[in-house]
Amino acid sequence: MRAFLVVVGLLVICESFAFAQCDGKPGPDGLTWNFDEKEKESFSLLRFIGSVFTPQLIQDTRQIRAYVRDERFGMLLKRCGDMRAIDAIYQKALKITDYSIGRALFLSMMATLEHRNLDLKAPLFGVIRLPLTFEEDSLFKARMANLPSKIYSDTPEGESGDKDKLQHFFASAYLAYASESPEFARASGNLVEWGEAKFIVGGADDPRDKRANQQGEHFGHDLLSVKNLLPSDYFSFLVDD
Repeated sequence: MRAFLVVVGLLVICESFAFAQCDGKPGPDGLTWNFDEKEKESFSLLRFIGSVFTPQLIQDTRQIRAYVRDERFGMLLKRCGDMRAIDAIYQKALKITDYSIGRALFLSMMATLEHRNLDLKAPLFGVIRLPLTFEEDSLFKARMANLPSKIYSDTPEGESGDKDKLQHFFASAYLAYASESPEFARASGNLVEWGEAKFIVGGADDPRDKRANQQGEHFGHDLLSVKNLLPSDYFSFLVDD
């Protein structure tokens, strides 16, 4: 009986540590969501010189992507769940951009961009492949492996799950926030869905994409008046059919 109580006690303690870690405080191993993704990099003169001549947006995009593909992000994703990981991406983007909400939403979209290339149907030329990211293949795959995927109750089984819905959500949130118009974001999202079905190889006008778009619209628009909202508040948001 005593042994059983000891085990139960240890489980309660471990669960408390995990909760604290997922709530933003360090876990028993000292790991938090606010880790510095540059800690493992040694100084490089060439990297330093290159950063001087690299636009800030590209530097910020590299930083948020490095954060997502970091093995520590993957560990925390498994411990704390997908919703907490989605919030962490947005919160990290806020920190990188000195809490500029519009820029943070754009960076969150870049961090969760799920397509490496876009194959366009061109009547006169066949198929034209457009690159959407210039990440090295290994870096792209590492980021994809760490993207949250279990987002909805109807998320499909499999490794990919709903990873692609994150880019829809954050792109729509950015458009709604930047334009201060959810209607503009809605029209843009619908246009993208129409174009995807008509001009993208393998594309379809997906109602589940539209759901993510509308949830993102509400998130971005609400951020205009309430600054401390989180994405996880909106993935269960009921939207129009």
